[in-house]
Amino acid sequence: MQKIAEQLFRETDYFVFNNRTTMKRIPVILFSLLISLTAFGQSESVPRFAKYPVANTGCSLYLPGEPGRFELSLSQDSSEVYTCEVPYGEFFFAAIVVKFIPGTSLELETVEDKELLMESYLDFLQNQFSILESAGYGWGHTMESAPKATGVIDFWAGDDDTVYAIKSWCDGKFLSVLLLYGPKEYPYSSAQDMFLNGFRFPEP
Repeated sequence: MQKIAEQLFRETDYFVFNNRTTMKRIPVILFSLLISLTAFGQSESVPRFAKYPVANTGCSLYLPGEPGRFELSLSQDSSEVYTCEVPYGEFFFAAIVVKFIPGTSLELETVEDKELLMESYLDFLQNQFSILESAGYGWGHTMESAPKATGVIDFWAGDDDTVYAIKSWCDGKFLSVLLLYGPKEYPYSSAQDMFLNGFRFPEP
């Protein structure tokens, strides 16, 4: 399991792991410009969510706007890493979805194995995003539609005063991290919960 974590963290594509500013350059520049113009006209209101597929992985998630094409990069072990980000007002709804190479699930059979991997991955992201404060990982989240999945939630504060609400899920074949962040705590808890709890694994 440690080998999986090491391979996952050695991401070569700068879109995912270079630093937190790269998250704000996802997807490509022209599409980001279009989204920015759309967001300019949005009021600080409760967003309306729609369900979007994560490329052709079979996974899906709820977002307050069209994510465009998910950026795809490969980890050192050739696991597929998909990323997207949707701005809404002062806030950003972002996602990282990792599709493990075949056979990885055999090494992530227990809840403990999945939690250890998520913890290592989130610790890594905290370092990348220069997180100064963390509420602490809240373990034991479950998903009715995916009995083998387990989830963890946390709340972060960065050195640039950015505030994050994050949730990660892992079922042994996929790992996801959903991030809602902005200059202050997100004011609509129901919308935040819908986003953080809206990730879905492929149907069996």
